[in-house]
Amino acid sequence: MGASGVEYPPKILTPATERQTDMRSHFSLSCAFIVVTLFCAFPGVEASTGPPTSQDVAPLLGVTDLELIEVLPHADETGGWLWIEVPLPGGERWTMEIQPHSLRADGFQVLADVGSGVLVPQTAPPINTWRGTILEEPDSRVRAFFDGARLRAMIWTPAATWTIQPVEDVGFVGHPALHALYEGSAIIPTDFECGVTTLDPKGGSSGSSPMGLTGLEVTEIGIDADFEYYQINGSSVGNTVSDIETIMNLVEGVYDNPGIDILYEISTIVVRTVSSDPYSTTSPGGLLNQFFSAWNTQPESFIQADVAHLFTGKNLDGSVIGIASLSAICVNNHYGLSQSRFTSNFNSRTALTAHELGHNWNATHCDSNSDCRIMCSGLGGCNGINPLIFGASASSQIASYRNSRTCLTADQLPLDPPFLEEWTSSTFDPSNWTYRYGASISTQAGGEPSLPYAVQLNAGGSQDYRDDDLRSNEIDLNGTNSPTVQFFTQHDGVESGEVLVVEYRSSSLSWVELTTITSDGIDQTSFSVHLFSLPLNARHSGFRLRFSPEVNQIDDHWFVDDISVTDGPPPVTDPPTILDIQPPSGPTNGGTLVTITGTDFANDAQVFFGVNELVNVVWISANELRGTTPPGNPGFTNVVISQLSGSDLLAPGFLYTVEVVRVEDVDVAPGGSTTVDILADHETTLVGWSLAVDHDASLILVDSVSQTGTASAGADFFDENIDNTTGTAGGWWTAGVVLDFFGVNVVPPAAGTVLLKANYSVSDVLPPGYEIPIDLVTGVGGVDNLLVDPQGNALVPTLQGGTVTVVSGTTFIRGDGNRDGLVNIGDGIFALAYLFSGQPATCEDALDGNDDGQVNVADAVFLLSWLFNSGTEPPAPFPDAGLDPTADPLDCVL
Repeated sequence: MGASGVEYPPKILTPATERQTDMRSHFSLSCAFIVVTLFCAFPGVEASTGPPTSQDVAPLLGVTDLELIEVLPHADETGGWLWIEVPLPGGERWTMEIQPHSLRADGFQVLADVGSGVLVPQTAPPINTWRGTILEEPDSRVRAFFDGARLRAMIWTPAATWTIQPVEDVGFVGHPALHALYEGSAIIPTDFECGVTTLDPKGGSSGSSPMGLTGLEVTEIGIDADFEYYQINGSSVGNTVSDIETIMNLVEGVYDNPGIDILYEISTIVVRTVSSDPYSTTSPGGLLNQFFSAWNTQPESFIQADVAHLFTGKNLDGSVIGIASLSAICVNNHYGLSQSRFTSNFNSRTALTAHELGHNWNATHCDSNSDCRIMCSGLGGCNGINPLIFGASASSQIASYRNSRTCLTADQLPLDPPFLEEWTSSTFDPSNWTYRYGASISTQAGGEPSLPYAVQLNAGGSQDYRDDDLRSNEIDLNGTNSPTVQFFTQHDGVESGEVLVVEYRSSSLSWVELTTITSDGIDQTSFSVHLFSLPLNARHSGFRLRFSPEVNQIDDHWFVDDISVTDGPPPVTDPPTILDIQPPSGPTNGGTLVTITGTDFANDAQVFFGVNELVNVVWISANELRGTTPPGNPGFTNVVISQLSGSDLLAPGFLYTVEVVRVEDVDVAPGGSTTVDILADHETTLVGWSLAVDHDASLILVDSVSQTGTASAGADFFDENIDNTTGTAGGWWTAGVVLDFFGVNVVPPAAGTVLLKANYSVSDVLPPGYEIPIDLVTGVGGVDNLLVDPQGNALVPTLQGGTVTVVSGTTFIRGDGNRDGLVNIGDGIFALAYLFSGQPATCEDALDGNDDGQVNVADAVFLLSWLFNSGTEPPAPFPDAGLDPTADPLDCVL
């Protein structure tokens, strides 16, 4: 499923073709997928009622042969990408990938001539122009018109140009899905020609593209359509505009080619809706002069244009169908015209207008050149127009002349989020703001979030169309997950009810209202913040923002500051402040989960503990961050937070403590048993711990885990698990201890705290000197090795394993005469019974309590003194079993 919930790719309600390849599934917009099938007219269907054949259509399009294909109608509700399968002769299929593309300049307008020289603004039709590529063809280009049913497209490959257009273009109505597909080589040459008498072209210079630019130059073009052209397009302003935009989109496809690198933006389209328009002659030169005269007279003279072109529906005199001024970009005589509807063939119509504009760009006729193509004086002559491109000579002339023009606009690269505009100077950054009408950067606001500037928007006067207008460059939000827009506003002198309109450009390239901010008539002394999550149709590569007030006076001021577009939370503009960190301490090997609280934390914040960065930082809010401590040295270390808006230092910030959990080393006789202590050296007060201890079950087994004689004795919670199975998954024990659920019974900082004891039995086949590792391994049995403080903070200690060493001899516990594993009053009584009542004993070493090499009454007195009179603790081995560290004649038996 796509992000919009539409099944991806959408199902096609036709048995024609099943899509086999998942294309561009990374796009977050919902898409449309259209299947085109080869169409065959069935035998027996009468021509008057049935669909036309290719033989019916080809002559009307002026081609030798073509294929009829069927495009299934589909309206893409989101305006996202389209994928259209195109079947070629021979069974090959292409996948056309296109997205909406507008040629309309910022400030674009449609004006209708309603007579007497009056031009009335009209509502422009929807944008139905597209561009893209053929996925299977490297270096291919596609330009198209598609309105959900009809497709008019040109496909450029390195070898050829293909055209698709509806058969209704040549009169076969009633078959809206039926389209003609033909290659440029099939176009029949005509006798039509250009009316330009070639002169020597003007020179130019080479150029290069500065950083942040695409290398393309944008040319603003103004367009006029005479009354006859309006009539041919059904006497409809909307149809006339759509037809012109379709041709100009295809023409731009010719110029948007490496080596030429020119784009067109249409500033204005004038549609003459009355017969009394300024154009009365059919003489090509005379009509060009009338066009020049009309556009050098008000109101047309106010139209902004680097070049202007007239689409005429007149039948020009003789065989001429177009004429233009040579070398006429950015100069006063920047005019040309095309009798565009001389044919219904879109390839030829495109070639005509591209040719005449080529003259404006200083290109001359090149009939003697084998690659002349578009600039041939006769349309379709000079080896034809397949592919539909300029030859080498014309390309060089156009590029050289382009580099000498100073009125062109360098095409800006789209911006990547995050986008942040804080108005750091009084000059607009053209890479951020590509259209500006009347807006200015001012210091007249009060309390700007980013001093001292904010953008000021008002009206140039009380007349219509005098409101300021500010529009951003394109911002690539394709693939974003949660894009947001934030900005701050203030109004001053704005009457109650007057507004600031904020819009965004949607994926269908139309402006959609994001919000309207209404003045209450009371001047503000501070800025208000506005934050919005953007909808699905904003997540495309051509997203833009637009700010425009609706006021009526030059002193009605709206101020806007700190405009941001981000994928996720908006940026923070104030420097951060650290207030607290919990827990305030943790072990030197890191791994402690900490929470940092404060103010103005940005989602790009970095946190450093000394020189090491906090790991896995999670932005919770502007007041809270979380992360895991890195390793550090014992003692206090400074904590620093750094982000684009500033930094802050907390000193002393975090205390690194030495927390060690270790396994005691012990000795054991072959086949014997021993007790291993798990100890902690800790600088933190403890209320609990969890242990995970690993061993090789083929060498040593865990008999039990004991709390007796440890800090775990009397704990509110104790749980153990033992696994003595052999293999990689077995051989471990785990335990969890909580001393006191209320945090009263705790273990203060100490060295050598006995956490638990584990009793082991060793294999009897191991030779003396064999060492068996006992390791603390986090994750064994699904348990981590952790220490817990009274606040519930988990501390990750340094882990040190131990060794059980097999030795010759017998292990014992000093003072444990009765060999029950404990040293208590029973052992004192046992020693006296051995000395005075003939009680047999198996270990005289254990009875030798003071380790003087003899067993006598002094040993019983020594043991009882330790038990009841705070005497000296018995010498080793004590309190755990081990070998006798001193040489004497005494011994033990198993």
